[in-house]
Amino acid sequence: MKRFIFVAALLLSVFTFNSCEEDKWGFDNKVVFSAAGGEEDVDGDASIYALSIGTYNGNEKSATEIAGLMTVTYDWLTATAVKGSDEIHLIAQPNRTGKQRKLYVYGAVNNRFIDITVIQKK
Repeated sequence: MKRFIFVAALLLSVFTFNSCEEDKWGFDNKVVFSAAGGEEDVDGDASIYALSIGTYNGNEKSATEIAGLMTVTYDWLTATAVKGSDEIHLIAQPNRTGKQRKLYVYGAVNNRFIDITVIQKK
């Protein structure tokens, strides 16, 4: 019986910590832009210390930082954030490809990482 309680408590703690990781500290999981492009702010509940954009298959570009402002542009998407703030500003260029596009914004938040899927319609 003690072993069952121990295993149950262990599994419960694993699920609890995994759910916190999936929370992404209040940041949206996905942002969708129209083909016209535009701008959107993504707010969270924790401070951002690094920023990058990539394709999820190894192609990634990290932000440059000037006076605490982190900026990164990858293909059609630009992301900016003030280091230590809880907001990411996204700018999508118009989509003239005739195809849906997808990129991922990565951020270092506290001692973990978040990813935000950014989709632009065709």
